[in-house]
Amino acid sequence: MGDTQKHAAALGAATIGEVLTTAGYASVLAQLTAGQHIQLQTYLDALVIDPVVQQEANDVLRKGTKIYGQIVYTDPEARRRADKVMRAYVPLHQLDDCVRLQLTPLLDSKALVPTTDNPDESDYLDKVRKTLEYHGVWLRLSPKMVRDADDPSRWVKDPRHFEVWLSLGPRGDTIPTSTGRIDRQALLSTQVIGANYYEKVDQGPVQSALDREVRRLSSEIEDGMQLHIEIARIRREATVGVVEASDFLGGADFPSMDIWDGPHKILVRAMNLMNEGRVWGARALLIVSAIAVRDAANLLHKYIDKSTSGAERSVKVLKVARTAGKVAEVGLAVTGVGALALSGSAGAGTVAVTESSVDALAEREVGRYLARNPDLAGELNQVRLAPGPRGTILGNVKGGHSAGAGEGFSHW
Repeated sequence: MGDTQKHAAALGAATIGEVLTTAGYASVLAQLTAGQHIQLQTYLDALVIDPVVQQEANDVLRKGTKIYGQIVYTDPEARRRADKVMRAYVPLHQLDDCVRLQLTPLLDSKALVPTTDNPDESDYLDKVRKTLEYHGVWLRLSPKMVRDADDPSRWVKDPRHFEVWLSLGPRGDTIPTSTGRIDRQALLSTQVIGANYYEKVDQGPVQSALDREVRRLSSEIEDGMQLHIEIARIRREATVGVVEASDFLGGADFPSMDIWDGPHKILVRAMNLMNEGRVWGARALLIVSAIAVRDAANLLHKYIDKSTSGAERSVKVLKVARTAGKVAEVGLAVTGVGALALSGSAGAGTVAVTESSVDALAEREVGRYLARNPDLAGELNQVRLAPGPRGTILGNVKGGHSAGAGEGFSHW
């Protein structure tokens, strides 16, 4: 043990082993290199030695100093003795209170493993790893603040008891951990990492796009139902026999209101999956719901077109069908399905977006997901939907029942 260490020990300085073990960081202690161990111990020693040395040197100078009016004279011998005392002073530099640790031994094996199938999460966690590697994880020490024994209104540093923590970079955000082990919770509780997770993942491109399309489709379901209710009211208020005659002559078939129930149930389930972090499942159900809404709107439009329900309502219900089709397109594009080139126009390297092209991709993408997730396939089989054209993703789904005097859905 050197003179400095003996001096520090005599003054009651803490050892780095005691500090880290008391703080619960024994595993970190084992990771320190010999150089880091010496650096941190020197820092602890300096905190108890330097105030004592400085005070002793000041006392020597004060005793050797005389004041004669405006003249202050310090005996050269006193200066020499003070300089000799100051040789025991331990100089500290800016970052002597912290050391950079090796990242791999600190990280829990699951800390950077995605917990959802959202590609934004995987991308963000890759960036977090790079951030950790670039800035580093640092072990930091700081004397605890205690009330001054002579003046309880003041807080002073206690050079024998310490706060211990990890930070992102030598002066960056605290990484909350009570053991020195960094798990997922510790990472997301780090201010900058947690805030960016919310921005880049919870409110990221994929989640935001799905949220937006869920809201849009929900609004169109409400519009479709309101139009359906309006037409039903017109039918109820019409003179007896007029509706039946109009439907018969036009070959019209008034669909049941329950054609909207299926898409709504599927949309709600999609929202639940989003909350669970199952983005691909939410996307699959959003596409199915959107196509079901489109088909329900088209079914209602066919009735309007063959009856005397009015051109204005026909335009409104077609708007519902078109919007629902767009939701299906966005759902396909949201997580990188690029085969459609969903540009909406035919041109070099693109195809015109049609119901059949959307249905074809939806058939492939949704079918692929449901094959790996039969639980959702089973749920879909329990939902009654308005039938779509034969050969489409909804073409073989069991239909509902007619509410009119025509053929009903049995002709599909």
